[in-house]
Amino acid sequence: MHVQEILKAIYDNHHYEYLIIDHNLNIVEFSDKVFDFCETENKNCEQVPLEDAVYELCGMQEEIRRIFLGKEKKFTLPYVFKAPDRYVHIHISPGRRNSVPDANGYLYETVIILFEDITELAKMQQQMVQEGNEKALLLKTISEQNRQLQLFNEEMQRLVDEEIRKNLEKQKMLELQERHSQMGEMISMIIHQWKQPLNAIQLIAQVLKIKTENDTCTPEFLLEKLDGIFKQVKFMDQTIYVFQNFFKPAKEKVKFNVYETLESLLELVRYEYEYKNIQIVLEGEKDVIGFGYPNEFTQVILTLMKNAKDAFEEHPSDHMQIALEVRSEKGKACICVRDNAGGIPEDLISDIFDLYVTTKEDGTGLGLNIAKRVIEKNMDGHITVQNTEEGAEFRILF
Repeated sequence: MHVQEILKAIYDNHHYEYLIIDHNLNIVEFSDKVFDFCETENKNCEQVPLEDAVYELCGMQEEIRRIFLGKEKKFTLPYVFKAPDRYVHIHISPGRRNSVPDANGYLYETVIILFEDITELAKMQQQMVQEGNEKALLLKTISEQNRQLQLFNEEMQRLVDEEIRKNLEKQKMLELQERHSQMGEMISMIIHQWKQPLNAIQLIAQVLKIKTENDTCTPEFLLEKLDGIFKQVKFMDQTIYVFQNFFKPAKEKVKFNVYETLESLLELVRYEYEYKNIQIVLEGEKDVIGFGYPNEFTQVILTLMKNAKDAFEEHPSDHMQIALEVRSEKGKACICVRDNAGGIPEDLISDIFDLYVTTKEDGTGLGLNIAKRVIEKNMDGHITVQNTEEGAEFRILF
């Protein structure tokens, strides 16, 4: 049956009026009394845009387009009030179907807009019998409530964002304090290393002064002592160079010898630990190559060693030792850091890498958390911890 015959059967037996539109939303066909439901007095459909004839469809071009494309079967605008006292359902459905989609992908040539007169039904349903101004007031009230709710949500989001920002700033400040603490630790170690060459230089200077006052300082003796001073100054200069490189941020990952990197670190810290009667042992394979940021790696090792030193200060013993072992495991660099300081409390060991978790009364709980992030995020590695019979053992694989 042709679409026109279908429309006539509907029109004769039901309270329907219709408009038929094309892809450009132009009205191409309409029933005799359809404009009784439209907001226009013009009876010539060719001069009336769809949005002027049916203002309820303004802004719904995309939904109508989806029907043309076959992505939407139909949709309905129920209980639309039409002045002065009419109510209609507006049904939008696909019309004539193309045999194949056209160049724009449209599956249908036309779309049918049906106006179903449901005035009698609406009158029987008292909740639908409202004056136009009541409907407008209701919509305005809802709009205002939605606006207030949106303002409330925006304010709550602002407060949440502000708290997140404050927490991030606080965390950055604590991390900076941890960094400064680590630098202070290194400076303390440099001071210990410098004491010996400074004392040597002082003794040489005193001998030269005495020899000069007694007029017994020969050129050969002077050159010999100056060579000694130069040697001590070179050692001090090398210490500063290592210190500067230790804290210099790396921009790119590089290959580095793990054993030699740890040897350079121990040159800086050995005196500090020996002064506190803590023995440091470096052992293992000397040709293991790692890939990453050597400075960040050594700072992680320094954090682990400092934690062990702090544990020794709380629980000193006659034989305090920190052992560093380097080996290769399936093509990856593996470093174990062990101590005999008693270990980590069992109720904390599973959370020891979490932020703000610490075993010290004045600790920040940042050192191991930062170490974990450096190894796992920056070095694409993994760090674990376990207690041994004598103390704690940290294992780094990268």
